[in-house]
Amino acid sequence: MQERILQCAQQEIETRGIRFTMADLARRAGISTKTLYASFPSKEVLIARLIADSIEELKASEDRILHDPNLDLTEKMRELLALVPSGFARTDLRVWYELKRYYPAQWKMVEEVYQEEWEHVRVLLEQGVEAGVFRPVQLPILILMYTGALDQLIDQQLSGRHQMTIGEALDAMIDILLGGVLAAPATRGETGK
Repeated sequence: MQERILQCAQQEIETRGIRFTMADLARRAGISTKTLYASFPSKEVLIARLIADSIEELKASEDRILHDPNLDLTEKMRELLALVPSGFARTDLRVWYELKRYYPAQWKMVEEVYQEEWEHVRVLLEQGVEAGVFRPVQLPILILMYTGALDQLIDQQLSGRHQMTIGEALDAMIDILLGGVLAAPATRGETGK
């Protein structure tokens, strides 16, 4: 029963965002609100469970990325920086804004997992610098740039105008962080010098 409720809650989030009601969820699941509250005593508990399950999947993905021999350091870095809790990957930035604004305790769960992820980024960065793949950068500045850009994307809710999912927004942001804005030297032409 709980798994069915969680699947329906994920559908509600994808359709309505975090602001769905428990009555909406009960209707979607085809159960009474009494049955719903017997499984999840509050919406906060339900959302915390969704996030906890997604974080568990995120950590498994993180482990897969870090130990995949078919990925080079650049691909590992890109994939690691683009990881989001899977249950929220297809949602737009509005959902992340609602989560951050209306469910601070649950948002803290997301923030904590991202703090842990930076240790993996640090290790990849050091390996990449040693291998000549990455240039030396100050990790605290990279973290500030990434988290600041992500916070701005969420707070500005660009998805309302551009219909971006969190995954699409992160991909665009990571392209700029890892590749910069300069064209490759061979494609710059004479005016780009």
